[in-house]
Amino acid sequence: MRVILLALAVTLVGSKQFEPTFSGSKTYPYKYEGILLTGLPEKGLSRAGLKIDSLVQITEVGQKTYSLQFKSPVIEEYNGIWPKAPFVPAAKLTKALARELGQPVKFEYDNGHVGHIYAPEEVSDTVLNIHRGILNMLQMTLKSTEIVYELQEPGIAGSCQTSYVIQENKKKDEIIITKSTDLSKCKEKIHKNIGMACLNEHAPHSKIGKNFRGSAAYTYVMKPMKASVPGYLIESITANAVYQFSPFNEMTGAAVTVVSQKLNFIEGKAVEASFPDQQFLSRGGLQYEFASELIQTPIQLVRSNNPETKIKDILENLVQNNQDVVHNEAPAKFLELTQHLRRCTYENINSIWKQFSIQMYRQWLLDALPAIGTPTAFKFIIERIQDQEVTTVEASQILVTAMHFVHVNRETMDMAKAFVVKLERMQQPALFNWAMLAYGTMVNKYCNENEDCSTTYLKYLHDFVADAVSRAHEEHMVLALKAIGNAGQPSSIKTIQKFLPGFGAGKAEFPINVQVDAVMALRNIARREPSKIQEITIAISMDTRLHPEIRMMACVVLLEAKPPAAKITILAESLLKETSLQVASFVYSHLKSLSRSKAPENHSLYAYSNMALKLLSSKLDRLNYRYSKSIHIDTFNDNLMAGAGVDLYLMNNAASMYPTAIITRLQAYLLGSTSDPLEFGIRAEGLEEIFQDKNEEVDSILFSKKIEEVMKMLRRWKSVPSEKTLASMYIKLFGQEISFSHLNKKYIEEIIQVTQEPVGKQNLLWKILARLQSGTSVRWSKPLLAAEMRHIIPTCVGLPLEMSWYSAAVAATSMTAQAQITPAPTRDFNMFQFLNSAVELKTEASPSLAVNNIATMGVNTELIQSGVEFHVNTRTIVPVKFTAKIDIKESNYKLQTEPCQVETEVLTVRAQAYAISRNIEDLEAAKNTSLLPASAETNPLKSRFNPATRPRDSSETTSRMSTEMSSQESVTSEAQKRQHSSCRKYNTCGSFDSFGFQLCFEASSENIAFLRNVPLYTIIGKHFWKIALRPAKNPEAIVEEIEIEVQTGPKSASKIITMMPIDESPRDSRGKGRVLTKLRKILQGSAGNGTRLNRTSSSSSQSSSQSSSRSSSSSSSQSSSRRSGALDFRKPSRNNPHPRQTSQQKNRHHKASSSSSGSSSSSSSRSSSSSSSSSSSSRRSRSNRRNSKQQERQSAFGGQFSSSSSSNSSSSSRSSRSSSSSSQQDFGGRPAIYKLQFRGDGHALKSDLNKKRSSSSSSSSRRSSSSSSSSSSSSRSSSDSSSNYRFSSKEQAKFLGDSVAPLFAIVARARKSGSDRKQQRYQLAAYVDAHQRRVQVLAAETNGNDKWQVCADAELLNEYKALAVMRWGQECQDYKVAVKAETGRLGAHPALQIKTKWWKIPRPVKHVGKILAEYVPGTTLMLGFYQKWHRHASNQLALYLAVSSPRTLDLLIKTHRMTLYKPAVALPVTLPFGPVDKTQTPPGLLRSLSQIPIVFAESTKSECIAQGNKFTTFDDVQYTYNMSRSCYYVLATELSSKSRFTILIKRASVSENLRVLKVQIGNNQIEMLPSTNGKLRLMYNDQEVSPRNLPFSQGTIEIKQEGHGLVLRAHENGVDELYFDGENVKVKMCAGMRGKTCGLCGQNDGERKTEYRMPNGRVAKSETSFAQSWILPDDKCNEECKFRREHVELGRRVSVLGEELRCYSTEAVLLCAAGCSPTHTAPVNIGFHCLPAASTISSRDYAIFAEKTEDREDSFLAHTECSCPAERCASA
Repeated sequence: MRVILLALAVTLVGSKQFEPTFSGSKTYPYKYEGILLTGLPEKGLSRAGLKIDSLVQITEVGQKTYSLQFKSPVIEEYNGIWPKAPFVPAAKLTKALARELGQPVKFEYDNGHVGHIYAPEEVSDTVLNIHRGILNMLQMTLKSTEIVYELQEPGIAGSCQTSYVIQENKKKDEIIITKSTDLSKCKEKIHKNIGMACLNEHAPHSKIGKNFRGSAAYTYVMKPMKASVPGYLIESITANAVYQFSPFNEMTGAAVTVVSQKLNFIEGKAVEASFPDQQFLSRGGLQYEFASELIQTPIQLVRSNNPETKIKDILENLVQNNQDVVHNEAPAKFLELTQHLRRCTYENINSIWKQFSIQMYRQWLLDALPAIGTPTAFKFIIERIQDQEVTTVEASQILVTAMHFVHVNRETMDMAKAFVVKLERMQQPALFNWAMLAYGTMVNKYCNENEDCSTTYLKYLHDFVADAVSRAHEEHMVLALKAIGNAGQPSSIKTIQKFLPGFGAGKAEFPINVQVDAVMALRNIARREPSKIQEITIAISMDTRLHPEIRMMACVVLLEAKPPAAKITILAESLLKETSLQVASFVYSHLKSLSRSKAPENHSLYAYSNMALKLLSSKLDRLNYRYSKSIHIDTFNDNLMAGAGVDLYLMNNAASMYPTAIITRLQAYLLGSTSDPLEFGIRAEGLEEIFQDKNEEVDSILFSKKIEEVMKMLRRWKSVPSEKTLASMYIKLFGQEISFSHLNKKYIEEIIQVTQEPVGKQNLLWKILARLQSGTSVRWSKPLLAAEMRHIIPTCVGLPLEMSWYSAAVAATSMTAQAQITPAPTRDFNMFQFLNSAVELKTEASPSLAVNNIATMGVNTELIQSGVEFHVNTRTIVPVKFTAKIDIKESNYKLQTEPCQVETEVLTVRAQAYAISRNIEDLEAAKNTSLLPASAETNPLKSRFNPATRPRDSSETTSRMSTEMSSQESVTSEAQKRQHSSCRKYNTCGSFDSFGFQLCFEASSENIAFLRNVPLYTIIGKHFWKIALRPAKNPEAIVEEIEIEVQTGPKSASKIITMMPIDESPRDSRGKGRVLTKLRKILQGSAGNGTRLNRTSSSSSQSSSQSSSRSSSSSSSQSSSRRSGALDFRKPSRNNPHPRQTSQQKNRHHKASSSSSGSSSSSSSRSSSSSSSSSSSSRRSRSNRRNSKQQERQSAFGGQFSSSSSSNSSSSSRSSRSSSSSSQQDFGGRPAIYKLQFRGDGHALKSDLNKKRSSSSSSSSRRSSSSSSSSSSSSRSSSDSSSNYRFSSKEQAKFLGDSVAPLFAIVARARKSGSDRKQQRYQLAAYVDAHQRRVQVLAAETNGNDKWQVCADAELLNEYKALAVMRWGQECQDYKVAVKAETGRLGAHPALQIKTKWWKIPRPVKHVGKILAEYVPGTTLMLGFYQKWHRHASNQLALYLAVSSPRTLDLLIKTHRMTLYKPAVALPVTLPFGPVDKTQTPPGLLRSLSQIPIVFAESTKSECIAQGNKFTTFDDVQYTYNMSRSCYYVLATELSSKSRFTILIKRASVSENLRVLKVQIGNNQIEMLPSTNGKLRLMYNDQEVSPRNLPFSQGTIEIKQEGHGLVLRAHENGVDELYFDGENVKVKMCAGMRGKTCGLCGQNDGERKTEYRMPNGRVAKSETSFAQSWILPDDKCNEECKFRREHVELGRRVSVLGEELRCYSTEAVLLCAAGCSPTHTAPVNIGFHCLPAASTISSRDYAIFAEKTEDREDSFLAHTECSCPAERCASA
């Protein structure tokens, strides 16, 4: 029953009509108050805003038509601490607007809906919008049947989502209506975006958060009118709205604009209506109308009474204050200039241009006019270009900028279209190209705002491309496609499809670059029509007939269109059958990169790509970088709502292992949107032809780097057509292509001509040289409006709210330069003669840059501005003054400069947030208040507790407290509070007294992060950063000049300071020593100490050898090693299981065990000596001589590595196994690689040598002396190995400067001021001794008391080991690092070991190392390393590179705490190493390193091998085929109509295993014929060449004997090497022949799946079909090869669905010649085309089936051997 009553009550309430009305012919007065405040939501911070107070009268003037009129309006401004500061009346502004605000406005009002609005013409749009703010409060949609409902309600901000709740208060007889509006969900949202066309909003961002939100709530109180008047009277309206914006995630704080409105009826004040009689114009409806705020910048408020005068003053200011160095206020002045120019008429701009057309003002105007963006300025720019009042360079500068900045509408589009048409006729191709691209961008902007634009402005682009196709003008086709791509309209799809293979109606074949550009033109269209573009691109990417680059580009466009999971799965499925490895590698890597993406826009692609990868084979991931790759890396921070990404597309082809097309794209994720700030692409496929045709010369050129030879080679290059595009590049900004260029043969010829012609014939170059020699000065400035991004929306109060970002920059420099060239150039000089000249260039410049970035939020109109601004001002100055002397002939380079004499602020950054208030009537009263006032600076987290009352016994309590606690409890003053605020200050300087300057860094930062520790609150406040150069504080350190000199070559020794005699002490009290003498003494001192210590070590070692006591020798060697500071890399032995114990513990242990050790040593020594005396006397003598030499082998710095003997290795291995026995599962179940011991090649060879020596002795001697021999051998091995880790003998330890000249010398001098003009000198010299295989680098101060030095010494100890030691510090004694490299074996694989050990390193380096070490486990885990926590020495790092296969490396890293292992790291090249062969001598370290360039050079070449019936193609595909007798096969030939080489092979008649080789090189024919005696006969052009005449050379052909075979080389014809020994053939092609061969050796393109390609271009279905297709049948009847190729019938009928069919081959089959019969056959699989059995086809017409489709695949018996009757030819 209650439910029924409740429902009935609701129905009765809902059925009432609550229609608001103002009828009754009366005037209804209301008190109106509107407040708008902008700032942060917390109290106590500054805000800015305004308030409008007024009496508002609403009067009925007609049927459902009313008037609204302000009475006594008052405008007040607010700027201060909220809520303490008061509103301040803006009296002047109120007075100026009183008349406009007092004008009545009529509006239609029916059932709560506001209709049309009418106002006098004199009422401005800004004032009328304030009226709309009040009328918006009256807007309501009331339903009679519902009390809670939602709908889309039109309002001042558009049609937005609105919710209603209606309540009835019967006691007060009133209706309360609550309305809320979500201003972020509007179907017809009123807003303006300026400069934001580059941003693309994506739906995934809304899941994380939005940068802007808005919401409004209204409360209406209505009472019924009197009985005589129907309807309800609005008693009061209260409105509150909040607009919040954050550049970061909204959850981390946002700036807000709070709007409050009140409209209260004044009781008892309704009076009779009186309405003035005046003319009203229709001014639209309730929706906000944008006014002059579109051209009003929100950061400045300027009057426009006389703009010409103001512009003149600004230009004068900019020119005068920015001549040498840019002024701090230059960017702000430039913004002010653009603001005034926007308000100018055409006549104003023209007048200013005529007055200021001289150069110093002209440049500022030319840079400001494009930034204006108004139709007036755009028209002016076009007319100046047409009238040729600007140069071509100036035109290209201003036109492109103007077309991108201009506001697009019909007027500007008409002007742009007409101008582009005129440019085409003006014969200025570069300017026309840029204008066309910019026109496409303008079409894009226009069509975004106007739905139907295809019939007007887009049609011009379609007509232009059609005309280019009709004229076959490739360059215009490319240009039109790029412009259409910029436009990005779906209506262009059909036009683009005409260029795409498989979509065009015609059969015209366009060049590959045109087709690629057509695919790229779809990228911007994909943002509007993703589904259609996905269909097109997926079809292209899966079409195997197309060029791989076209397919890869289609894949890029497809994935940019964000396809659904089904299409990505289709793409992945196609890779399983993909025949092109280039495409497969690219698509797979693209999907894999996207599967790791973190960007919000790729959320769906991330999931779909992960799913698709599970369908594919991981083998595709192992393809090296010879194949195309796609790399995508991005990062995104949810708190900042910002991120960045980069795409790198490397597209390769078969002709090179290096990319032929590279595309790099940068992405930015900001403000809930994504953009592509920069994209750069280059395509250089045609450029390779220059170098590939001269392969041999290019190799040598690149190695010697001789520019002259490169130019000579380019001059000989004549085969490429002049019009062919060799290379092209393009640049895109924010997804719009702004420029592109191409390179062809004509440009190369012009470059060559410049280098060849005398300078006098090149006017421009000669003028530059003349000016430089006489001295020249240049002043240059460049302003730029880098960014203007504005988002404007209406507020409920009727004023516009704007969020904007401005970035303006001004660069300026003044430079003077003078050059002196010796000998002086004459007009006959060419560019290469300058290489033999001495040039002295004196230059002084002061480049500077000022950048102002301003972010605003608040009200912006032409009358008033109020809101918050965040300013970031940056200024940098880099003064440069130097004299450079370059003498290439003498290899001398010198640079002289002056240090700073006064403080120079190199970089200054200031950032501060303000609350600002400005009004046009009182600009002097403009106010800006820091958003971080003094009262808000105190950080409560750092404030001290202040008790309100103190107890009486506080003094006694305080006396018992500590002083620290007492101070903390004391009452703090305001000054103390400020000290504990969030202000942080930094000030530090680094002094370089030797060069007379300081580098200082100063910073201070105050923010409000103590309120909320979020990014927005961290940047709000005051910030300052400065980097400055200052003169040195020490008066004695003042430097007048700094000089740096570099000398290379034989004359380097002349720059080294003269050394003192070697016997003079470096610490002479008279101070006459020189640094190299000191270094030399250091070297000798280290050697001397080392010798003394080694004697101790040697004697101990001898004692140990005699006693064969491991404990004693180990103890002795360790103690000597500790005393000498040797570099010890040995593992812990069994006798020393605690290698990391302290030296005190070691000494105590040594003392405690010395007596017992000695006794055991003596007894053991006697037994050992007696057993070994009879068998090793001669061996002992050799050992003694070796030990005596070993005492002299010392490092120049006393550093050495101790090797591990076999016993140590075994003990280390046992120790390692015991220490890790608890962990059985290592590296995820893989073998315990960390347990493998590295075995050096040198040690292995000596062990093998000892075994050979041991095996050559008699058996009895071997039995009697086995123990002694092994001990002695071990001792020798250890001794030799140990010596090999040290620098070599004492003679080699000397300073290399005594015997060899330095490789180069670098001398730095600082000439100080004063009467003595003392010099501070620093010297760096490098010495190389090729004979000793040693390098030394020494650096030190050459005078003064500072003994800080750097000493580096590196030596190749033997063929397998290299050692490098570096010391630095005071006399090179403070710090030391050593590195050892050694080749050897790790398990069964050849390996390289690199060990690093350090003793003492600088504390900052150690600190950074500890920080980086924390990231090692996680980083290596992400990189795919297996990890094993296993402790090693704390001061060592070991790296092992094991060659597990020619294409893979196993990587093993041992750090202090863990071992890292990654197997099978793919290599881009094939290494010349295989499994370890113990019978061969290892190649050694130096030889292995020298092979690296050869490996990369050889990787560009390819090899084909034919061994009997086994063939291995260039792409390493192996197959078996038994060749037919007496028939030549094409082994390899160039895939060209004019082949430069052809290699034919056939069976030899003398033997089944022998082959005959015939080679055609150009017009020369070479035959290599085997014989029964095993020797080869060589025929050259039918003349036999005797073996005595080898090597043989004729033109580009070289032939020589090599072993049992012949080697032919013809580099210029593409054959790198051809080897033939009668049975085996090896063909190696030059790098330029990739993808250009065919025959039995394949196409050499890396595509193994299409290796069996036949002469007709089809891929054979079997090895036999492939090989038979390359037989060369003889045309003459009497020749030996008796085959022919014919299309055949299957030979049997086929039934398909009950229908009998006859099938005919689509490929020709090898058959015996007419009259011959087959003796051997082989089945081949071929394709057949089938017809109904009733069809009759003549055998002569079988060839027509070559063009038919393949219906089925079947087997057919091909003939392989034939027998012909003798009379066959006679009968023929």
